Parts: sequence; C-alpha cells; structure tokens
Amino acid sequence: MVYTKIISTYPQHLSEEVGKAYIEAMKKVPDDKSIAKPVIRAAVEATLEGFRVTAFNAVKPGKLREALDLASKRMLIFGKIEGFNYSINLAYNATEAMEFIGMQAPE
Repeated sequence: MVYTKIISTYPQHLSEEVGKAYIEAMKKVPDDKSIAKPVIRAAVEATLEGFRVTAFNAVKPGKLREALDLASKRMLIFGKIEGFNYSINLAYNATEAMEFIGMQAPE
C-alpha cells in the first residue's frame, strides 16, 4: 500500500486563518475515495515552533498521479498564508518496504 503523507507547519498565531483555509480546502477539493482513502485526516501536534499537522491517505492502485494532484490542489489553497509550509511525500507500509530490500516482513 502506498500512502501520501502530508506534513504542514505553521506558527500558533495563524491557527484561525489556517482553520478557515482548511474548511475552504475541504469544500473546494473534497476527498475522492476512488483515488485515495483518508487514514489519518489531521494529526495535530503542538511544537516549540507552532503546530505540525500530519495526514495520511491510502492511495488506490494505479491512482498515484491523481492522489498527488488532489493533495497538491488542496494544499495550494493554504499557499496564501505567509508562514504556512507543507511537504507531500510518499510512504509505504512495512511489508512493501521490506520487499524493496529483498526481505519479507514478519506477520
């Protein structure tokens, strides 16, 4: 299983602005479960620098490009907020990651 992993960071004083942008983003670019299924929509952490939000979405087979496009469109809505940063990465479950090095994960 391939996952999109989206990490966002922003200073605490931007919380309300980011919250409003989140509502807008979810309305303008809603989830499409035929492309990816949300696993963790938003795990929010308070850090010394502000907030860090991590989201994981399980990508449907053959839909990687569409999943990355969807994530990018959604995150661009936050781009107008100065001090808001994000990254979009791919992650694999342990079973698939072990296969990359020719091993099999224990069950």
